[in-house]
Amino acid sequence: MSDPLNIGVSGLLTAQRALAVTSNNVSNANTEGYSRQRTDITNRAPVYSAGGYLGAGANVTNISRVYDAFLNGQVVRNTSIANQLEISYGYAAQLDNLLADPQAGLTPALQDFFAAAQGVANDPTSIAARQVLLTSAESLVNRFDSMSRRIDDLRDSVNMEISSIVPEINTLAEQIASLNNAISRSPGIQSGRMPNDLLDKRDQLVLQLSRLVDVQVVEQSNFAINIYIGNGQSLVTDSESQRLSVMANPYDSSQMDIGYANGSSLVNVTSLLTGGRLGGLIEQRTELIAPSENSLGRIAVALSDTFNRQHRLGMDLNSALGGGFFAVGDPEVLASSNNGSSATVSATITDPDLLSNSDYRLSYDGSAYTLVRLADGRGEGPFGGMPFTSADGFSIDVTGGPPAAGDSYLIRPTRGKARSLELLIDDPAKIAAAAPVRVGADLANSGSGRVELTAVSDTSGAEFSAVSGALTPPLLVEFDPVTPNQYRVYDNSNPGAPLLIAGPASYDPATGMDVVADNGLGYGYELRIEGEPGLGDRFTVEYNSQGTGDNSNMLALAGLQTSNSMLGGTASFLDAYAGMVTDVGTRTYQTDIASQAQQALLRQAVDAREAVSGVNLDEEAANMMRFQQAYQASAQVISAAQGMFDALLSAVRR
Repeated sequence: MSDPLNIGVSGLLTAQRALAVTSNNVSNANTEGYSRQRTDITNRAPVYSAGGYLGAGANVTNISRVYDAFLNGQVVRNTSIANQLEISYGYAAQLDNLLADPQAGLTPALQDFFAAAQGVANDPTSIAARQVLLTSAESLVNRFDSMSRRIDDLRDSVNMEISSIVPEINTLAEQIASLNNAISRSPGIQSGRMPNDLLDKRDQLVLQLSRLVDVQVVEQSNFAINIYIGNGQSLVTDSESQRLSVMANPYDSSQMDIGYANGSSLVNVTSLLTGGRLGGLIEQRTELIAPSENSLGRIAVALSDTFNRQHRLGMDLNSALGGGFFAVGDPEVLASSNNGSSATVSATITDPDLLSNSDYRLSYDGSAYTLVRLADGRGEGPFGGMPFTSADGFSIDVTGGPPAAGDSYLIRPTRGKARSLELLIDDPAKIAAAAPVRVGADLANSGSGRVELTAVSDTSGAEFSAVSGALTPPLLVEFDPVTPNQYRVYDNSNPGAPLLIAGPASYDPATGMDVVADNGLGYGYELRIEGEPGLGDRFTVEYNSQGTGDNSNMLALAGLQTSNSMLGGTASFLDAYAGMVTDVGTRTYQTDIASQAQQALLRQAVDAREAVSGVNLDEEAANMMRFQQAYQASAQVISAAQGMFDALLSAVRR
């Protein structure tokens, strides 16, 4: 029908529905995730008449949301990256503040310890100075322990957050799957009449999910969406959702990983997940927290080993050889819970100078072993025999029977070593400040020559251990009474002892001479002749009993502060720690800059989406006036049609 009444009624209903849609837009202007809706109005099919086609009014054919899938996808992707960087920066900043703290960091504790060692070198007989060294050493041990515990706290925090995020992901996945079902079953959807509010709600859930983990969204022909995570693991398929699980790491039960159900078994997909808060947590645990704790442990191992080796080369106030000063224990080796044998793998540090800050995985395929450095994937092997010494400064051995094919082990050479570091000495008199060898010159010597102890390299040989508190044998270096610069070396344990160097050996005053090494005696210490000895000059070499005023070994111990005993001989303890602080600080700064840039990109993406889908109150106010006027005009059309009808009836009555 194309009569004015029907046309007016269609216009009235159209304006009314348009006003309702506009009112809904205004009401949801501040609703998060709401997409502006639009009334799609078309004219009715015209009616043919003798005078031509007459219009029949208007119809509302659809109420559609103003939506751009590309812009919404940009918001989802940028949200995922922004949340990953935000949580990454949060943990990096905490670690940076810990390591770089001028009071709570490791640097002041190391400096105090070596300053105390220098204090003992300045006054080796002082019990007070020795006690200060022990106190400083205990403080250093406590500092290593407290820093390691703080880093462990960060790891525990990561595990707790992972454990709380996984259920959130599962809940969101279930809600999205439920909405998929409701959307695909909505009446009129096949004819293009979409459930806009349900679509907005689903998009909002996808956005919330992207804050937790990176997602890939694929829309299906029935308007449901499939969601994938990781490298293609399905999280939502149509109206079905897949649950993730929090599972213990197969090597370390204290570390929380993420499992994905594959039939009746769980597949560990932790390393595959990126983006969002979950991706940031996994990244920080793997690439920042673990390497930092390993680096701190590497310093503890190097300090313990280097200081112990030098301390054992000295002599204490009781005239006994020095013992161990620190202890850290052997590397941690964890067997996989999936192993099929009871074989036990152990590891031992062979060269702290070569240690990296990585963990390692040892695998056995039934005939050979393979060792992989997890930080960069560098492998060693296959090799068949045990023990095996890695190029990274540790050895591996297997006991308790052969492993089974498929067995694997996680080796942590330095993890936890900062916490396990302990001080072995509690008696100041046991600090080995002196050298165990003493060189004496005969009072009757006439020349300017001298024999000096230049190094002690090994106190485990028979020359030190055969007779406690004595050299075996003591030496007598005697220059020829007739021929200048000719000397012999005797066993000085008794006057008639045999010659150790039958000689005579020639000595050049211009260059000096190493007595022990150059003559192949093979002792664990080294003597050197300097100057111009006189004819018949004699020098005795004996154990340094009661040499309480000697500070030779303590000078060497204090000098370890600046010696390059780490990272392949390129760094001192302080250099290694400074490098660790720099690495973490640089990463923190870069993450902060990246986070700020990503936040700007996210704001731009949100603004672009809102420019299309957001509610503009000014525009809606204008639409409301327009539709209100259309409503009033349609009412006037109906009124005019009613007047025409009344006039027609009046004419008929006459």
